[in-house]
Amino acid sequence: MKVWIVSDGEPLPVDGENTRLRRMGNLANYLSDKGHTVTWFAKTFDHHKKKQRADKDVKISVRPNYTLNLSYVEGYKKNVSIGRLLSRYKTAERINSKFFETEKPDIIIATMAHVDLTNYACEYGLKYDVPVVVDVRDLWPAFIGDMVKPIMRKILIPYIKYHELKLSKMMKKAYAIIGLSDYFLEYGLKYAKRARKTEDTVIPIGYPNYDYTNFRGRINGYWNGLNDNDFIIACTGTFSQQFDYSSVIEASRLLEGQDDIKFVLCGTGVQFDSIKNRVGANVIMPGWVEKEQISSLLINSKVGLIPYIDGINYRGNTPNKFGEYLSANLPILVSVTGSMEKLLKENKCGYFYSNGKDLAEKILDYRNNSQKQRADSKNSRTLYERMFNGDKVTVELADYLLKTAKTYKK
Repeated sequence: MKVWIVSDGEPLPVDGENTRLRRMGNLANYLSDKGHTVTWFAKTFDHHKKKQRADKDVKISVRPNYTLNLSYVEGYKKNVSIGRLLSRYKTAERINSKFFETEKPDIIIATMAHVDLTNYACEYGLKYDVPVVVDVRDLWPAFIGDMVKPIMRKILIPYIKYHELKLSKMMKKAYAIIGLSDYFLEYGLKYAKRARKTEDTVIPIGYPNYDYTNFRGRINGYWNGLNDNDFIIACTGTFSQQFDYSSVIEASRLLEGQDDIKFVLCGTGVQFDSIKNRVGANVIMPGWVEKEQISSLLINSKVGLIPYIDGINYRGNTPNKFGEYLSANLPILVSVTGSMEKLLKENKCGYFYSNGKDLAEKILDYRNNSQKQRADSKNSRTLYERMFNGDKVTVELADYLLKTAKTYKK
């Protein structure tokens, strides 16, 4: 079967040996391994590393039946900028032109994060009678209000309303909708202005079932300033405006006197310099980190930290970080109420924290009670296997797409 993936922004298999692939990357590998033909449309500019993968349009054969079709688009330096907005529009236009140069697929999966690009995919599907499944992975544009100061929210109302109209027009053209959760699926259906049908489904974000064995007990081989006796709190996020590090900064300063407690905050983003100047001396901020170093960090840490803004985009969501930490047996401390908080509480593998003092107290509770930390660690892995094992989730997603394509033909 021929499958198109229309998704821009995820790491690609050409980004280096240690690249951690995500939802679409793992799906593409699985489908091509099973003999299906996969074409993944994306742009040349690497959003995460802010560099070009190529200086022109290029087709890259990952394997004989798996092709990356990359359109050249100029880059940008900041995630929130006019440059990025222009890049999104150009990406949609240029990738759309590639659709008509490529053999017609049996099904298309497109991520909702890029509405203009996904709209073009949906229009192609309607024109050429191809089912298009939209994967709802964030609550654009509803979450915009959570990322700006209150004074800006009223100013942005016309902008949000405009994009709500665009989203609704796009969702009405989709054949089916996938949501990361029931809440996300209902969000997509609301803008599609229809009831749920058989082909609409919920498939959470899974995380690959990596073998961490070779990294256990080897933290000082990959990290300067850390050793096996440290009580490490890991955060493998970014420093974008979707994260709130104020409580982390406060907790790091409150815990500076605890010599064995170390925070490792990985990633890049607009808040990086500001946060680096405010955290305690017990915080390591290495910037962008590749897969092997991340693996060594996670398996040797004691707690995983998820400091998102407590906003609509994350309350009904279990993002990639959640499954990642569970896969490495880490209890999780999360700043968001809702789905993650509920799962942690029900499965006894972490807590919600409300402020820096609360976060510091919960870290100390784990540090001072090793039996509890080990029990919650075991519970984390149990939850991972039950709901977030990426290998199982990828199979579920692939089987769903293949079944949807077959039933559509009938």
